[in-house]
Amino acid sequence: MNLLRVRTLVAKEVSEALRDRLYLTLAFFLPVLLMLVFTYGMTSNIDNVGVVIVDEDQTAASREYTQRFLSTRHFKQVEVTHAPTRADAALAAYQARLLIWVGSGFERQLQNGQTVKVSVQIDGAFTEPARTIGGYVEAINAQANQDLRQRYAAAQWGARSSLTRQVTHPVQLQTRYLYNPELRSVAMIAPALMMMILMMCPPLLIAVSVVREKESGSIYNIASSTVTRLEFLLGKLIPVVTIGMVNGFMLWALVAFWFDVPFRGNALSFTLALLLYVIATSSMGLLVSAAVKTQQAAIIITTMTAVIASMQFAGLYAPLETADPVNQFISHLFPAADFLRVIRGIYVRGAGIEVFWPEMLAMAAYGAIALTLAHTLFHKRTAT
Repeated sequence: MNLLRVRTLVAKEVSEALRDRLYLTLAFFLPVLLMLVFTYGMTSNIDNVGVVIVDEDQTAASREYTQRFLSTRHFKQVEVTHAPTRADAALAAYQARLLIWVGSGFERQLQNGQTVKVSVQIDGAFTEPARTIGGYVEAINAQANQDLRQRYAAAQWGARSSLTRQVTHPVQLQTRYLYNPELRSVAMIAPALMMMILMMCPPLLIAVSVVREKESGSIYNIASSTVTRLEFLLGKLIPVVTIGMVNGFMLWALVAFWFDVPFRGNALSFTLALLLYVIATSSMGLLVSAAVKTQQAAIIITTMTAVIASMQFAGLYAPLETADPVNQFISHLFPAADFLRVIRGIYVRGAGIEVFWPEMLAMAAYGAIALTLAHTLFHKRTAT
């Protein structure tokens, strides 16, 4: 391998890229746009859910109970009414997704020590948000029951508040959420989207670049020269890897400063993981370009592979350990799952190479294997 020829090929790629506005747009604008669009679109925080309250009791106790829901950031009041038909209309018109129905006699039954039934209706058209809303409602209701038991015990026994709390709530569960104490979905989504975007953009750039030379016939200049297959592939690979690294740091800046997700890891570990991943995904693009002859085929294959590998088999929505063995096997055929574990571990948990060296080794092996296969499939003299 002649390093001078490789450097010349790299310089040629850079010169062509600087003259191609579409290439520059795809290289530097598209990753940022995808990060913004996907992060805002995929966050799953359930806040400001519209609530319709049907309060037939109209007492201090019923108002205090319903106010518990409205005093949180999760719910906002849409309407308070006495007519159930108006509540049903609000749910049907998507103005509200939760109906809280407090029947008459609410305060009287509480004062008599009776169990009061409150009807709660949740819009189940969207399954996951409905489950989340149901969890919020149950938690608020459980807190209300605890406060009522303490008041009842204090009224009956005349005990101090601390003693009634011990009687009515002898075991107090203290829950701490590690790494993401505010449970912000963006803290898990935004770093993970770095995996998906870098799985899509570098392979797309390199695959289109190689196949475009096949279509235009300029690759015959390489065929008639002394440039070897490896030198040609490295001449294509190095500029794209450089662009991918720049994209990675741009995305890191977006996650850290625009979405306010603190970086808890080591910068060197992050840079090494990013480099190995970009080399692996770019080598995958070389492999695709060696196997197809048209830009349309290259775009479709790289895009579909990136979407399927990153969204279905990388653990983007659920831990990969909970998936069935077939999905886990498929996930090892792509570097996305390994990088996702590393980026979440480094970015959110503050772990380092000493924890994720197996995943980094797997990404390095994937890049080497993909580059070897691309070298095997690529021929300087194409069939006509």
